[in-house]
Amino acid sequence: MLQLGKWDEPMRRAAIRRSFKAADSCIIVYRGVDIGWTQITERDTDYNLTQIQILAEYCGLGIGSRIIRDLQDRASCEGRTVSLSAVRTNRAIELYCRMGFRVIDPNATPIIDMVWTPTERVT
Repeated sequence: MLQLGKWDEPMRRAAIRRSFKAADSCIIVYRGVDIGWTQITERDTDYNLTQIQILAEYCGLGIGSRIIRDLQDRASCEGRTVSLSAVRTNRAIELYCRMGFRVIDPNATPIIDMVWTPTERVT
């Protein structure tokens, strides 16, 4: 984070506090163990994947991909897009790109916005 040069921890914490909505949040359970959480906000023409957090020891098992694919399927049936934001150095950005998300502004930093539309589905 420090290499980005623009990270402001108090500002990011305040932003998370402002955006957190318990009603939009779910605990991710894998084989009976709580391993993470998601927050998906439904908007008029979009689902915003506000948060997806999975404990490190459960990353790479396809759990996040499955959650995102299910959300893409739901959005596709409803004619909606899926959007998300990520810190530029987040390793999950590669996953998002493989799943058909595109970066809206490649010059944005430290947070980039991405969007998926039903026609961009990658299997």
